[in-house]
Amino acid sequence: MKKWNLLVLTGMLGLFLTGCSYSNSQTDSTNTPSDAKTTPQKLNVGITAELTTADVSLAMDDVVTSVMRQVTEGLYGFDETGGAVPALAQEVVEPTDDGLTYTVKLKEGVKWSNGDPITAHDFEYSWKRTVDPATASPQAYYFEGIANYSEIASGDKKPDELGVKALNDQTLEVHLAYPMSYFPQMMAVVAFYPLNEAFVEEKGDAYGTTSEDTLYNGPYVLKDWNGSNMSWNYEKNPEYWDADNVAIPNVNVQVIKENVTGKNLFDTGELDVVKISGDLVANEQNNEALQIRSLPGTYFLKMNTQNDILGNTDVRKAIALSFDSESLANNVLNDGAKKSIGFVPTGFPNPETGKDFTEEIGDINPYDPDQAKELWEKAKTDLGVNEAKLEVLCSDTESAKKLSEFVQGSVSSTLDGMEVTVAAVPFNNRLERSRGGDFDMVVGGWTPVYADPVDFLNLLQTGNNGNDGKWTNEKYDQLIEDAHLTYANDVNKRWEAM
Repeated sequence: MKKWNLLVLTGMLGLFLTGCSYSNSQTDSTNTPSDAKTTPQKLNVGITAELTTADVSLAMDDVVTSVMRQVTEGLYGFDETGGAVPALAQEVVEPTDDGLTYTVKLKEGVKWSNGDPITAHDFEYSWKRTVDPATASPQAYYFEGIANYSEIASGDKKPDELGVKALNDQTLEVHLAYPMSYFPQMMAVVAFYPLNEAFVEEKGDAYGTTSEDTLYNGPYVLKDWNGSNMSWNYEKNPEYWDADNVAIPNVNVQVIKENVTGKNLFDTGELDVVKISGDLVANEQNNEALQIRSLPGTYFLKMNTQNDILGNTDVRKAIALSFDSESLANNVLNDGAKKSIGFVPTGFPNPETGKDFTEEIGDINPYDPDQAKELWEKAKTDLGVNEAKLEVLCSDTESAKKLSEFVQGSVSSTLDGMEVTVAAVPFNNRLERSRGGDFDMVVGGWTPVYADPVDFLNLLQTGNNGNDGKWTNEKYDQLIEDAHLTYANDVNKRWEAM
């Protein structure tokens, strides 16, 4: 992993200032509002980046998945501990056939926002569309454990041969290639949400590009999004099966990229919820409006191995060793984030021993500028160069720019002849360039989709859609395959392989 990923910090925090002027009622997906007499008003929310798509097959980044969870829904959702709970499904089912077959029944009477019934066929269509190479879904690899996915991805089988079938309108049957104890959690992931075939086919390439070209089945419908604007609305979906428990009928969303701007809008009452970071967090510690949510995530730097300089292993190692993640977390970000000791963050205990994954591995993210210099000098000789120019690509948000500028300063000052510049671009552009391989290094991050270390480790496999740097290692790929297949039914050996 260290060969291409520069590990920055872990324990990502969601830090929010939340005002309560919009309503005194509290609600969740299972309970009615505690104060039914209170009439909820609009909620005004600030988020950090623009929405890139409303197509569940193309969703990947945190913003898209967050929006999709407001306006769409799958068979299952997540509880507070990350476990699967019923959403459109009647119940969380146990697998049969030695863990290889799941048969899930849908709730009666669930509908799309246009009034069409939601059926098992909508799930079959959606999943097969997502794994179709022609869709180019960045989430397709989530289906790897389903029967025939690997052959579909390689072109040896057709998408229609994926191991999922609607037995009737209410019953979906799924066949796995190997047992996955976390598969119910995966079915709560946005990639596994349904799609209305008639609507999607009618819209064609336009599907998911604007609010009007998208169909919904969640608690809200998306409004006033033209595909590129920096604000939109959620309106309560009257067709939602649990609409009685949706307490807030309207939500206004605005993209706010600068900390101070968001804080000012919060102070003036124009925003009810806004995410903050950096020094503002320290300054607001005594503010009762501050809500802190700890997330097991990792910020990291992807290095493009197709680059003439970064194709050299010693160069990548030199960069990885040249800056102090602990200093970055404590002195630059200063918002409660912590140094990462590995690509997988803290928060994944071994189900047999109870020990955290990171505890068993130890610190594999050292800071060693002396060794970094030695490796860089060796690499310069091997490459026949005296200097190199590299660019760090990042989103144009305040925290992303801080991360990138720290990398820039640390690497440039440690490695003689290495000039690093920063290119801060809009979020959409950063994603497009990253996926197209149009970068030297790029700042990214990952929070878990399901509660298993392999959700992070999969990202580094050869050919994985998240492996933008095109790093490849046969031994690594074999160990991941062992974790998925060879040791699928042996917890200890699977954990050892990971």
